Amino acid sequence: MLPQGIFLKKTDFAPLSAMHGLWKADTFSFGPWEEVDIPDASWLKAGNATSTIVVAHTCGSTMEMARELVVQGHLGEWGAIISAVQTGGRGQLRRPWKSLSGNLHASIVLPKQPASGLWAGHMNTLLPLVSGYIVTSVLEKLGAAVTIKWPNDILQLGQKVGGMLIEENKDTSILGFGLNLADCPPESDLREDHSVPAAKIVIPSFSGGPLSLLETLVNRGRNVYEVMLDEIPPAQLLVLIENNLAWIGKDVLVREGGETPYKAVIVGLSPKGGLVLRHRGKERVVFSGSIFPL
Repeated sequence: MLPQGIFLKKTDFAPLSAMHGLWKADTFSFGPWEEVDIPDASWLKAGNATSTIVVAHTCGSTMEMARELVVQGHLGEWGAIISAVQTGGRGQLRRPWKSLSGNLHASIVLPKQPASGLWAGHMNTLLPLVSGYIVTSVLEKLGAAVTIKWPNDILQLGQKVGGMLIEENKDTSILGFGLNLADCPPESDLREDHSVPAAKIVIPSFSGGPLSLLETLVNRGRNVYEVMLDEIPPAQLLVLIENNLAWIGKDVLVREGGETPYKAVIVGLSPKGGLVLRHRGKERVVFSGSIFPL
């Protein structure tokens, strides 16, 4: 298992620091970098970090890289992967995720589901919402006013600034997410059925690059998670998330699979994390689909 620190393949150092001004600042701020002996590659390590993060200049997707390192025994709970470039990044329903220079593209290995306490038996169905709560809580502490667009997008002023995705393999859950830290895709690059425009996130109390932001998200996110396990039962957490849910109480257009889109009002969240809607005077719960503001 990799110890605490920031790890970077030696061959990636120069191209990474030249990738974007934010990456140049990050590689400098985490230095000095020293060579370490890790099988199969020549690695550099920056020791002034309080988490375990593996950095890549280029990879297919951080989700795939994280899964490989977990299988190899290099990465454990709260270990993270970040890459400046993803050639095969993906979002909801395996749609391509545009990876722009200077933005944050990362994956975090989540802790195993609790077997006892307030959250025993609840994490499996609520993990996507828990992840959204953790990420947005940290961003809000940094001064970023953000909301959650069910089930997995992050909005700021009604525009999409990030997205999240959870993939599970046996007993390991990995959270992949991206934030438009430096730039955002132009309207012409978004899929035809996108619900809101993209934007660059504004974080008033943060001035670093993607690696600095990831370390902050991992460290503070772990604290948010631990407090939640000890002090916030699932029903209360759902209320907290509802308070930060985009378009709650408002009319939206709902698309579920191949069904005809229909108009509904967002009411809240179900105990199992579904979106509660009011449609034609009756409530219904959806667990997948797309929501569009009206």
